Formats: sequence, structure tokens, C-alpha cells
Amino acid sequence: MVDEDSSPLTSKTPRELEHPVLNGEHTPAELLYRDLSGHRAQTLTAEITRFHRPPGSSGYHAVTDLVANQLRNAGLTDVQSTVYPLDGETVVGGEPLPLAWEPGRASIRVLQPVQEGVVESSEISSCLAWWSAPTPSGGLVADLVDLGIGESDADFEGKDLVGKIVLIGHTEQPSGWAYAAQRAMEAGAKGILSDYLFYTFEPERTRQSHPEAVQLLRLPNQRGQYDAWACSIAYPTAQRLRDLLKLGPVTLHADIRSNLFKGQGQNLLATIQGQEQPDEAVFFIAHCSAATCPCANCAAGPALMVEIARVLNDLIVRGELRRPRRSIKFLFVIEELGSLVYIDAHRNELDRIRAAFFFDSVGHDQGKLKSILLFYRHPDSSPSFINDFFAGVMERVPKDGTWVFKNGSDIGPVQFEQAPYTPWSDNHTWAAYGIPSPLIMSWPDLHFHTQFLTADMTDPRVFRRAGLAAALAAYEIADAGPDEALLIAEEVAARSALRFASVSQRAVREMANFDSGVRGSAEQIAHRARRDLDHVLRRDREAIASFERVSLESASGLLRRVFGRSRP
Repeated sequence: MVDEDSSPLTSKTPRELEHPVLNGEHTPAELLYRDLSGHRAQTLTAEITRFHRPPGSSGYHAVTDLVANQLRNAGLTDVQSTVYPLDGETVVGGEPLPLAWEPGRASIRVLQPVQEGVVESSEISSCLAWWSAPTPSGGLVADLVDLGIGESDADFEGKDLVGKIVLIGHTEQPSGWAYAAQRAMEAGAKGILSDYLFYTFEPERTRQSHPEAVQLLRLPNQRGQYDAWACSIAYPTAQRLRDLLKLGPVTLHADIRSNLFKGQGQNLLATIQGQEQPDEAVFFIAHCSAATCPCANCAAGPALMVEIARVLNDLIVRGELRRPRRSIKFLFVIEELGSLVYIDAHRNELDRIRAAFFFDSVGHDQGKLKSILLFYRHPDSSPSFINDFFAGVMERVPKDGTWVFKNGSDIGPVQFEQAPYTPWSDNHTWAAYGIPSPLIMSWPDLHFHTQFLTADMTDPRVFRRAGLAAALAAYEIADAGPDEALLIAEEVAARSALRFASVSQRAVREMANFDSGVRGSAEQIAHRARRDLDHVLRRDREAIASFERVSLESASGLLRRVFGRSRP
């Protein structure tokens, strides 16, 4: 394996040979490989994880300011912040923005029938749910009521919840906890305890196999409509409370210090200005907000964006890389909220955004967290060149190791795969406007949004692999002219031919295994194959045509050039 900061002797693809490198010595891929550091991204991730970063909190603003200073220290001169209200009233995207929320302290203890601790935020930072209201001065003393998993009427039937603290158990339903919590608050509950664990997977991340994990939860109280709080607790602690309840009444003391208030969010935007079409842009987007502290998955996105901005800006300023035709922009937001605000304020500019790359958990240590690095594609509902283009970049970007008898970096110890579109983070908000919106993140995640997801759970090699592919792809799109657009369109066409062959071969195999005694099977196989081929043809022609905005050539002309050059 080569050292992370060494430069490989790679063979140059035709695409790389045509790229604008001013000194004529290295391709953009080689320059990025030489200069982009996963260690720098990991170091900044560790710095960010020191702060608790809910929307509008002091920790969130401190991290946004930290990122702004890092960008300016890296030499970027166009760094701007735009504020917007988090007041529970201002409507953006059809919904009111939430209140800002400042976490303080959470301390829960059993008073009767024994005296013992339940959870302390000073020991488990992920325990206090977002938008929890504070208890009165001196805390709250209340009886505990077990609601089971709280998903059925039977769980609530005959139970007086007014002024009580309720216990809600783990469920595999993704929205089950929030549903139960809202019903409990509507019934007058003042506090909620839960051992719920999001996104379990066998065998490593289940409630039994990962018992001490304490999941950050978001209380459905974004506008302060309930005077209630919630805390997440470990599975053994929840089981202990259930055992105590079998013996009789259980009384708890809760001291919750937090603040729901009218505050502000920030959208931080840094720009590397394009030289020919600066009003057009390629975006990088990540969130400075985070579920909890440390929450290294959320910290990884902005950290890697800062590193990419630093490297691209340095290479351009030093004259090693030509300034791209279009601008490259780096947008740091509160997850989803900042995207909605930016889109609402820039509706007339959206058609000039050529692509947006989204980062979330881009640095996971794949061994420690049982994860792989994933490229989640843009949805087929708005066909785009970006999926096939980025797949090609993933293949040809320099990797981390060599294989015997070859002098080149072609082996990738970091597992980096493609996955279908998933509306996981801000990518779904931008994709809804037809902007090519791939998401790069790690999944599964053993410690997702728990107290265990610290910066030492990240890996510089994963940061580096994600950063190299995304930075190269963004630069190539930002600098693409008509000839480069044709090469990208031809890549889509070539991969489309493979998809055609795959669909056809599948039909042939099904026909070979066809049971002639099953009436209509042959017709069904043929109909499905025709339907799938029609879908591939329509989608891929639209994907090629989607590059019209970049190439400045009509879609029909681009299609004629692609398919004309593809003929033998």
C-alpha cells in the first residue's frame, strides 16, 4: 500500500490527458491525490465533535464560525454567512421552521422503591432529546408508567399519564417512537424515557447485541407545543426499570436544563469563482448541525468539504490547475432546514446549478463501524448524467494500493460502492428540483447517533477516497466545455449499452428456464423485457440530454453526436 500522501505513477486516461493542467506535468487526479489529506479532514472532524450542535445552539454557531475561519485561513476570500430565523413561526417549504434549542443538563434518578441513577448527560452526551423543555427549578418528581412500545391503543388504555414520566420500549418501526411520544405528550405526560435504537441490523446493532448504546432522539416538540422532555437510556437500564415496576410503583426525579427559544440559523457559503461562466456552479453541501456530541458522522461532512476547498483553491492559486469555467461552491447548512431556506431564497438560480454533491458520514472506519462507503445515486425520476459519470470517476480515480507486476494505484482497500437513490439527507430536497444530487456517505453504522460515535471511529483513508472522487468529479463538471460534455455523454451511452445487454441476457436466461406448462409465462417474460428495455432507453436518452445545460449544445445535437460516434 502506498503512503496516503504519496503520488502514484498512474497511466493517463484520454479524459485526463485532455484536462487543463497549466504546467503540463500532472493530471487533476494526480494533483488531488498528491495534496488531499484524509488526516487533515479527520483532525477537523475531531475538533468539531467537541461541540453539541442542535439547530440554533451555541455549539452549532461555534462550529459554523470554526468552519468559516478554516476556509479563510485556507485562502478562500469569498466566504459569506446568511442568517435566518428559527422561531417556530416562519414558514419555508410549506412548514414552519423550528425553534432553536440549547441543550444543558439531564439527570434522572430513581427515588422509590430504591435510590439509584438512571442517566446523566455528563456521562452520556446523547441522552437528552432535541427540543426537550426544561423541568421546573428543583426538578420534577413523578411516577413512572410503562407504555410498552406505545404503538397501539391497548398500550395507553386505562393509564393516567397526566404529570407522569412514561417508559417507551424499542420497536423496529422507524417512526414508532415519535408516534408513541406524541400520544404520550398529548395525554399529559411530562417526561419520556426510551431505550429505542434506530436502524438496527443483525447481528451487530440490535437492542440486545449493542445494549449500552444510547440513541439521540428528536422529540416532536419543534415549536414548543408541549411542556415535556425526553431522554434516551441504555437497554439494561430500561430493563431494570421494568423489573422495578413489576414490584410496584416507581418514582423518579428528573432535572432537565435546556432552552427552547427564538434564535437563528446560518447558511455559510464559500465560493471558488469560475472564470468564464461564474454564474453557473457545482455545489458541495454538508450540515454543521449534528444530532449529538460527539456525532462524528455529521462532523465528517463539513470537515471533508473544508479539505477539498483548501486543495482546489491552493492548486488554482499556485497555477497548477486552471481556474474552472464555472464556480465551485461550498454550502454549510443546518440539515434540511438550511437547504430549504437557500432554495427558497435562490429559486431563480437553481437552473444554473449543474450538480450538487452531498456529504454525510464520509469518513467511517469500515472495520470498526461495519460500514462501507456508498455513492447514493440521483433518482431516475429526473434522469441525469451524474450517475454514470460519477461511477466512471469512482473507477478511474487513483486508489490506495498497487498489485504485483503493475506500477500504479489500482487497488482500493476502502470499499466504495454504488446504491440506489435514498432520501437520507439534504440530497432529497435538492433532487426534488431536478438538480443532480448524489449523496456520499457510509452505511451501515454500528454507532449511529450514539455516544460511541467519536472521531477515532473515522479513518483517513475513507475521507481521502471520498474526497478524491468527489473533488475530481466536481472539477471536471465545473470545467467541462462541449468536447468534455461529449465524452461524459459517451460514457453514459456506453454504460447504457451494458444495461441493455443485462436486461436482454436476463430475459434469455428466464426463457431458457421457462416452464412450458405454466400458461402465459413466455409472454410475461417478453413483456417485462420490453418494458425494462423501453425504460432504460427513455431514461438514458434523457440522462444524456441532461448535459445540454453544461455543454451549451442542444439535446438533439448532443444525442446525434453521441450515437453517431458510437456507430462502428
